[in-house]
Amino acid sequence: MADKADVTTYTMKQALAAKVADHIEIAVETQDGTTLKLKATADQLDALVGDLETILDADDAEGEAA
Repeated sequence: MADKADVTTYTMKQALAAKVADHIEIAVETQDGTTLKLKATADQLDALVGDLETILDADDAEGEAA
């Protein structure tokens, strides 16, 4: 991944996904009105979903422990 100095952080307003031919496209609108289109393979998105599930499961466990 790029050096943190080269990364712009956006707050997501909404996102939509669609399958296009052999890949998946995710359109993202940010709070400041910036729009992005991401193209990814199913394998890339499977890895991302796995990361997100791990994060959300940890948050759920912390909430139950409190």
